[in-house]
Amino acid sequence: MTRPLEELAALYGVQTSYEAQTGEERLATPDAVAAVLEALGAPVTDPAGGARAERLRRHVETVEPVVALPAVGAQQLAVALPRTVHPRDCWLTVETEDGRQRRSRLMPAIDRPLGSVNVEGHPMDRFEARLGTPTDALAPGYHRLRVEGPGIDAQALVVVAPRAPLPARGWGAFLPLYAARTAADWGVGSYTDLRRFSQWVTELGGELVGTLPLYPALLDGPAGGPGEISPYLPATRLGWNELYVDPTALPELEVAAEARALLESDAFRAELASVRRGALVDYEASMALVRRVLEPMSRALFEKPSPRREALGAFARSRPDMVAYARFRAGERVEPAGAAGNVLPESPASRAFLYAQWAAHEQLAAAGGNLFLDLPVGAHPEGFDPLWEPELFVAGVEGGAPPDAFFAHGQRWGFRPLHPHRLRSQEYRHPIAVLRHVLPHARALRLDHVMGLWRLYWVPQGADAADGVYVRYPERELRAVTALEAQRAGTTLVGEDLGTVPGEVRREMAHDRMLRSWVLQFEVSPGMPLPDPPELSMASIGTHDLPRFATFWERPELSAWRRSLGGDARRALRSCLDHLAAGPARLVLVDLEDLWLERWPHNRPGTGAGAGNWRHRAARLLEDVFADDAVAAAFGRVDALRRQEDPG
Repeated sequence: MTRPLEELAALYGVQTSYEAQTGEERLATPDAVAAVLEALGAPVTDPAGGARAERLRRHVETVEPVVALPAVGAQQLAVALPRTVHPRDCWLTVETEDGRQRRSRLMPAIDRPLGSVNVEGHPMDRFEARLGTPTDALAPGYHRLRVEGPGIDAQALVVVAPRAPLPARGWGAFLPLYAARTAADWGVGSYTDLRRFSQWVTELGGELVGTLPLYPALLDGPAGGPGEISPYLPATRLGWNELYVDPTALPELEVAAEARALLESDAFRAELASVRRGALVDYEASMALVRRVLEPMSRALFEKPSPRREALGAFARSRPDMVAYARFRAGERVEPAGAAGNVLPESPASRAFLYAQWAAHEQLAAAGGNLFLDLPVGAHPEGFDPLWEPELFVAGVEGGAPPDAFFAHGQRWGFRPLHPHRLRSQEYRHPIAVLRHVLPHARALRLDHVMGLWRLYWVPQGADAADGVYVRYPERELRAVTALEAQRAGTTLVGEDLGTVPGEVRREMAHDRMLRSWVLQFEVSPGMPLPDPPELSMASIGTHDLPRFATFWERPELSAWRRSLGGDARRALRSCLDHLAAGPARLVLVDLEDLWLERWPHNRPGTGAGAGNWRHRAARLLEDVFADDAVAAAFGRVDALRRQEDPG
């Protein structure tokens, strides 16, 4: 690693080494560092000259393009002025989010000098300037800052961030929506089933109903290749999965004679019965059935004016991204974000996809206000999001994870990372849109791989996963945007911080009042069979990537742990749930299927498509679960212990 390449990497936030899970330092290869820098747009052919140019660019910058400030405490930022310009000749203007304007001389706002530096013959004086006072602080929100003076006109976005909402003690039940089974399902769960499940859990005292990500899947793969069913590699993070739409609950069924005739036909009923019997979800078959009914319903809606058609038009005007997404799914040209042309689509195919998205939005909104939703860290590289924001998604690399105890060769996750510097230049337009899409529907939101707010492991194209490089992100700004949007939605944040996570990440999560993910399977030992989770956490026995409790209980290496608990798996499960429910964690999540000692896992990490990942259907119908006194009693016991009552 040459010195100029190291300097260029440091300026672009590319780490040339990291601390491995073993505690040893792992050095990045020069080729990997150069490949990542090239993907970022850095001048790797002349690293020394590129480093000088980047240092100078930053040196002469009056203010940074984005500034994150706390809602409580000192609201200060750094301002740099050429030596020839005095602060008394400059003006400081803040336009608040509500349209008010504060304009004053810069000089009275300066608290102290920060020093003077001369780079490449450009002497600059730096000052610490105060934007808000303890009695007149800037409120949480997005504000505009402008610094003007002789030869100076600089602007910045100021994000004033509160801390995220902190939940009271509570509990929730978990079931992936694709796994939900009913007597009348279409081979997969629906938003109607989610609403019924949510209502049932609420009646039992639960605050949350958890599921896996509900984003659209790219079932029809690019260039005719295989599709992708993993909920963690969606077609977009801006829409909802139309697979879960319940056509029978939509008003358009009343005016769509073709759709009614299809539902009543013997052939269609036979197809429904076939997918309903499957032990695994047949995504392609179930999606085809849903689309066959939604398409004539869409045509019927667009045939003549109606209040429903006006409502769909309002949805389209408020969500140009969904209009563009509908065109994308119909195989039509997509104009990127901010471009003209994203008006109501005209082709029957794109209209059907828009109608499906609108229906999904409506039905998810009706599913209840106690959902615990899951936000993947990335999206499919051939999906909609890179077309919608073409400058933001970095080509030639993919997100992943370095080698650890579970994956000795590292992991490749398949998505294209977001460009950390272009995020700032676009003022976090895309992350804000992603958050505003999901947060209104979520009582709590899980942030997959939360460390990605701080840094992300990039694997260059063609390289082994073990030869990746960490790239740092502007974490203060990303955290500020995330906390601000969560506070506005009243949504609890839960960070997925499992595995090797630097201490700074968990400290700052606590500062932001973001709950940790605490998993019993990772924490138990013979000497500590039932450890306590921290208070600021969501505690659970396992996750969708781990063995079910019944399988975990029987692992040979856990014989000493089994002896310390005693009894059989069912009694041990009760002991574990009792301990978590009575413990200090703010939230406890119970896997519904653990209550009948299910063994089939949702996902076996590191296995291929043939392993049945993300296809497991629940062994029991929801109707039977709702009527099961034993299941209700198990949740009732959790509820009583959460409320510090005697469970009996």
